[in-house]
Amino acid sequence: MIGMDKTIVIGIIFAIITIGWILGTGQWAYGNVVGPLFNNSKLPKLEITYISASPENSSTLLILNITDVDGPDAYPASAPLMEIYNSSWHIYLNSSQISNYTVKVIQAPWNNNKKDYVNWYSGFVVILGSEAQFQLLIPIHLSPGTYYVKLYTPAIGPSSEALAKFTVVNT
Repeated sequence: MIGMDKTIVIGIIFAIITIGWILGTGQWAYGNVVGPLFNNSKLPKLEITYISASPENSSTLLILNITDVDGPDAYPASAPLMEIYNSSWHIYLNSSQISNYTVKVIQAPWNNNKKDYVNWYSGFVVILGSEAQFQLLIPIHLSPGTYYVKLYTPAIGPSSEALAKFTVVNT
């Protein structure tokens, strides 16, 4: 260390102590230095809390209350694909169809500043902890019977998709 400035030596020692502290606390808290990487990220989880359908001339008015019950709060959950089906029939609605068929979005009263919405790219967009009622006027007359709606959310498995059952009655 001949010719090294005293400031450089103190800086190197401080850097080694700092790196040791960071690695030590990371290993103690998460096991990230030696062991598997720990990531506490949560995947989004949408739920349909209410659903109903009623015939409207040659269309069907479908009302869905959708909430985001789990996931990151940094960005909202989305459902760009929706499936409506029964034992003998099904249809898929993509994000642009969801956006075009949505005639009204009503926010839950406790959503002070959170605004759930629909758009052509993401379909249904729901912010963590909020709930909204989405009213869709689908240009298909659903026959009386029992149907299911499934909302497909990116990055989650089929068992975690939002699923609800509804009945269309003869009016």
